[in-house]
Amino acid sequence: MSWPEFFYPHEVDISNPTGGGGLGGGYADAATVSAEVKDRIETVRTPDGAEAVSSAQVSVPLDTTVRLGALVTTWKGTPHQRTSEVIALARNENGDPLDEFTILYLK
Repeated sequence: MSWPEFFYPHEVDISNPTGGGGLGGGYADAATVSAEVKDRIETVRTPDGAEAVSSAQVSVPLDTTVRLGALVTTWKGTPHQRTSEVIALARNENGDPLDEFTILYLK
């Protein structure tokens, strides 16, 4: 087993929001990314300081582009598949030999 397989045993689809305009915003095509998914309830602070409840946390490699408001589909192809919005992000920067990652807090 390689380090990426160890740290990221799952796959998720991420659709980042596109800029708004006269007709409103939308979402970019989904990108499939290796990840670690944890379904658990956790209280987090959103960027504006409000408390929110996160129903799942998804760890992705640090170089993955993810924006607040992105839609993330977890457990794709299973009865537990669902799509949730990113309500907060956290970077975890480590030195070698540990992996560096971003945690996506899902609504």
